[in-house]
Amino acid sequence: MTDEAVDDDDGSDEMLAKVTAGPPSSPPSGPPSGPPSGPPSGPPGRGTGGRAMFGGNAPSPTGPPNAPPSAPSGAQSMHTGSSVVIEAGQEKIEIAKRTVDGDEKVELEQLRQENENLKQGMAAAGEVIQEVENPPMPPIVGDGFVVPGEIVGMFATLGRQLHKERLLHGTAGSFSLLSTQSPGLVHITRQGAALGLMNESDLITGRLGDAAPNRASEDWQIHSVALAIASLEHEGRGACVHVAAPYATTLSLEKDRYALVPTDFEGHSNYGRATIVDVQYDDMEGYLVEIKEALKQTGNKLFVARGHGVYALGADLLEAWGHAAAFEHSMRILYLSELADL
Repeated sequence: MTDEAVDDDDGSDEMLAKVTAGPPSSPPSGPPSGPPSGPPSGPPGRGTGGRAMFGGNAPSPTGPPNAPPSAPSGAQSMHTGSSVVIEAGQEKIEIAKRTVDGDEKVELEQLRQENENLKQGMAAAGEVIQEVENPPMPPIVGDGFVVPGEIVGMFATLGRQLHKERLLHGTAGSFSLLSTQSPGLVHITRQGAALGLMNESDLITGRLGDAAPNRASEDWQIHSVALAIASLEHEGRGACVHVAAPYATTLSLEKDRYALVPTDFEGHSNYGRATIVDVQYDDMEGYLVEIKEALKQTGNKLFVARGHGVYALGADLLEAWGHAAAFEHSMRILYLSELADL
């Protein structure tokens, strides 16, 4: 063997020793001396680090091939935490609902209490208004008679009510009442009394069939005849109300009209035909005769004085006022229907 062959053998041994020794502990100082002698021994694996890439074996799985992957412990913690949050939210909703329901009940109870207080306040206010508008009246003590305070108060109340309904104005109008305690005794409003502001000084008393008492109006005789007729109708009781009702008075001014006939059902049923009587104070006797005949036309309920208003009769002041107010309402309907040419 020659010296060149020995030298070749020594180089091969040295290269083999380097390859088997593994990678150097420090990076190479220069580029490799040549290309690799062949392809890598196998495909790269999924080992740790770079071992598979450089020919290392991939670790084999330890579990069964078809077993599903086990849930990580973090997912279990998230699921448990979500359930706790949902339950806490539902509990808060229930608490809030109970709170709202409780607030509604409290508010409802407060409204009920306020409503009850309002009712009591309104009732108290109504009593105060009644006392202001209808103050208690003192009795009237006369020569051989006494007019109770409630009778005086009834006159004052009726005067205010008639004024509110515009059935009278100022000092126009009058009303009278037969006493139920002293037969033949008549209580009547005085001449010139402000009927909407009446008190005990505006009421005078006389006797049926006697001359007019002091300060009595010129209608004293008309009231006397009306009360006598009413007492026959109502077994000794009687009242008469004279009001300057605007619609009835207006319709009575037509010269060719001799009666007022209501066209509405209630008016026609209750009063039928109301005769218009011409005012004749200068011939009182003839005037009273015509009044008696006119009263018969309505069943002794009322008659109309031309241009002077309505005289209505009844068992008491309330019934007489009711006839006057109802007839005036019918006359308003009649006036409006004629105005509309119905």
